Amino acid sequence: MVAIPHDISDLYFAPVVLALEARIDELGSLPPEQLAKQVGLVSDKADWTRDLREAGLLEAVRHLIDCHHWELSWDARGVRMTHGDHKLVLGVPATFVEFLSGTTAVAGDAVHA
Repeated sequence: MVAIPHDISDLYFAPVVLALEARIDELGSLPPEQLAKQVGLVSDKADWTRDLREAGLLEAVRHLIDCHHWELSWDARGVRMTHGDHKLVLGVPATFVEFLSGTTAVAGDAVHA
């Protein structure tokens, strides 16, 4: 059954998905060390724990993107978008998984797991 948009956030679904996919592609194309630096610069969060890395990477993904009330969170398969009863998971590149696992070290920095 086709869902009819209920509010303006529903109407922004496609543009938000496209913007987030482009940002994920952009960040995913970075070498692991540059991804870690970019996440740190954008989020201003330490990478000491997985929770901090998850929060920082989500901030980096949504950086400068108006998500129009679509919430982002982590799912076992990638970045979950949620608005009301609507959900979608966007896949993430291997560099994101590596970053979240804490195995990416920025030159001269120690990574804490």
